[in-house]
Amino acid sequence: MRLVELNKEKELYEKRFIDLMCYCFKMCTEEDFRLDWLLSTPDRETILGLLDEEVLASCITIPYKTIYIEGKPVSMAGVGGVTTASTYRSGGVCSRLIQEGLKVMYEKGAVFSMLAPFSYEFYQKLGWKWCYNNMQYVFEVDRLKRFKNEGHISYVTAKNEQELKDFYEAYIKQLNGSCIRDDVQWGKRTSKKLDHYTVLYRNDQGQVEGYMIYKIVHEKLQLEVVEMQYTSMKALRSFFNYIYVHNAQVTTVSIEAKEHDLILDVLPNPRCEAKLISYMMGRIVNVVKALECYNFIKEGTFIIQVEDDICEWNNGYFKVTIKANQVEVQQVQEKPDFKIDVRELMQLIIGFKTLKDIDKVEAVEWYQNKEHIMELFKATRSEVALYDYF
Repeated sequence: MRLVELNKEKELYEKRFIDLMCYCFKMCTEEDFRLDWLLSTPDRETILGLLDEEVLASCITIPYKTIYIEGKPVSMAGVGGVTTASTYRSGGVCSRLIQEGLKVMYEKGAVFSMLAPFSYEFYQKLGWKWCYNNMQYVFEVDRLKRFKNEGHISYVTAKNEQELKDFYEAYIKQLNGSCIRDDVQWGKRTSKKLDHYTVLYRNDQGQVEGYMIYKIVHEKLQLEVVEMQYTSMKALRSFFNYIYVHNAQVTTVSIEAKEHDLILDVLPNPRCEAKLISYMMGRIVNVVKALECYNFIKEGTFIIQVEDDICEWNNGYFKVTIKANQVEVQQVQEKPDFKIDVRELMQLIIGFKTLKDIDKVEAVEWYQNKEHIMELFKATRSEVALYDYF
């Protein structure tokens, strides 16, 4: 089979790409895929395909994004549109294509890769690991009748959409793993085609302190909050009041929120249908750059052995030196202090798990200096959140 970057020769591969996407994904229309294809450029994403003579056997889309880790922008490559023609499935074609995709990500300078899995087991074999959770809350809209509007809520329009974008980017700097969005991504997230409505909250001084994206599902009599961010409790209480004024249209509310949200702390009755939803997976593409992202809490030095059974460039021994808030990483040939798989290292770097958590599940092999090294790493988990999908 022949590996091809499909979106470098768009006229040649358009029909084959759209036909395969339509066969595999029925949640989108042919028009949606054609628009995505038209917007696709090599600087935004790479669409890789494996061709068996003239048949497109499998393809993946690798969008290039930027995420925040410890308040610093870091290069990330997503994985989406993973498709395989039915006559080529269960033969390792897709796995081979994804491994080729990892080489492309590394060459393009990506430090991490994120994806929404159809199967956690499948992608874990290829080096990704569960790194994100969402919370979903469902309750009766009447539970919100006690809340009052404590500011000003308005729809997002062309005049104020830049304020939405500015608020969002400032907000996600406080989180680990959230994507900086361009205009195309914002267009998809707030699309009226998806029946999404977007509102901003301002305090009495006119400062934006939050936004909410929601839809009304009339057949379920439910208002669904698909995204809500806020920097004050006044904003959250005001959003609750705004949701309640829809009580003539809906009977229940569904809220999708990050794992560490404070919704239950604010509700007068926290007993509701609340469930934790395992969400996206992450992978380290470049171990050296990933280790440099971590916010160590003390100065020190250690040698870590990383195992990566897919990306050979991540295998080896890495000396990490933390001094004056700088992290220096060098590949060495010295005795390591401990060994960890690249999958668990991903959870550690993004802050989804602590080193103590990973040690508890026996995923760290210690050789020396355990107590000293434990003191270098954070003892608490970070706030990890991602609303985007690829």
